[in-house]
Amino acid sequence: MSGTPRERPRAPRPGPECIRLRGVSQNNLKGFDLDVPLGRLVVVTGLSGAGKSSLVFETLHAEGQRRYVETFSAYTRQFLELLAKPRVDSIENIRPSIAIEQTNTVKSSRSTVGTMTELTDFFKVWFSHVAECFDPDTGERVEDDNPQTVWKKTLGAHPGARVVVAFEVVRPENLAWAEILSSLKNQAYLRVLAAKSLDSDLAAHRVEDLLSDPGALSGAGRIFVVQDRVRVEPAQMARFTEAVETAMHFGRGEVRIFGDGGFAELGHYSRGLHSPKTGRKFRAATPPLFSFNSPLGACPRCRGFGRVIDIDYRLAIPDPSLSIDAGAIRCWEGAVYSASKDDLRVFARRLRIPTDVPFSQLTAEQQAFVVEGEPGYGAQNGKEWPKYWYGVKGFFRWLEKNTYKMHVRVFLSRYRSYNPCPACAGTRLQPESL
Repeated sequence: MSGTPRERPRAPRPGPECIRLRGVSQNNLKGFDLDVPLGRLVVVTGLSGAGKSSLVFETLHAEGQRRYVETFSAYTRQFLELLAKPRVDSIENIRPSIAIEQTNTVKSSRSTVGTMTELTDFFKVWFSHVAECFDPDTGERVEDDNPQTVWKKTLGAHPGARVVVAFEVVRPENLAWAEILSSLKNQAYLRVLAAKSLDSDLAAHRVEDLLSDPGALSGAGRIFVVQDRVRVEPAQMARFTEAVETAMHFGRGEVRIFGDGGFAELGHYSRGLHSPKTGRKFRAATPPLFSFNSPLGACPRCRGFGRVIDIDYRLAIPDPSLSIDAGAIRCWEGAVYSASKDDLRVFARRLRIPTDVPFSQLTAEQQAFVVEGEPGYGAQNGKEWPKYWYGVKGFFRWLEKNTYKMHVRVFLSRYRSYNPCPACAGTRLQPESL
């Protein structure tokens, strides 16, 4: 065939998906038609009284809520507040809606954007479900273990190995090992793992043998009672988990897994958030733990404000281009506390710290000596004035002890400011939350 091929007629492009309103007559709206596109940000503006709220809240939101609530049972609907059906001829393609009402939120000195929009209420619940605990001393994750998790970890790390499930017994000062071993024997325990001295390795001992030799454990600080010896294989799962459950019960929530050969420790597990290396216990994650408005989560130093009123040493030494003689340390320039400036000159001559050069040109060690004072200064270390230099910080610490005097409080107020909390670095939460 000759000529150009015939083009097929193209199907018309579908219009954008939208909510179709027809004959809207709510309140002062006069029966108009409107298509509202879906999947886009739509802003409704206009003069006061133009019908913005009538269109958005009393028509769109009211119909979307009404149709959504109709999907619930009659029992559930009786607990829900229903809006009146809007005056409109038809609404097509409506979606369930959420309306956020503007309210006059109560503000306080702790208020943030998160608290005023109530976003922190959702975040603290979310964090309590997904948070993982890490020991700040070791950086390792701390987990809440149970017999099932201990089985999975041991099976994954040592499949097929023969292990010893044991729990630790620490001797109280008022009891002898013979009394503890007699109690273990009465409970049908036959073997323990113990090191007869602090520098020796663990070895297996029969309880009866140790009872016959009272001095065998005189140098030992602790022993591990053997709960069971079991091979780590799927067929022994029930026996393993039962042994771990019993060991956790008698071991105050902790259990140890040792290799059956040289009794090397293969695992240390515990119920609750307990770090096996440092022994530190942590509080479980709950919503109040992640709220700076709660006593459980607020930083104890700043009480959840993120800032503390403290001495600002930039106000005490506002112009480092001045020398000490020229008045770099402003708090000692008055007639009341000028004696501290004389004290500094004495120690500066002793250590050959120049007082006639700009403070900023002193070495870092010299500046630290002037501000911090002698290392370890204080009565607890036997370092006090006049033999040792107290520093600018020591001067303010001394003033803090005399705040019952009005002129001292007035003086301190000149050098105080709001500083980020040194304990939480402004995060407002206590260390366990972080």
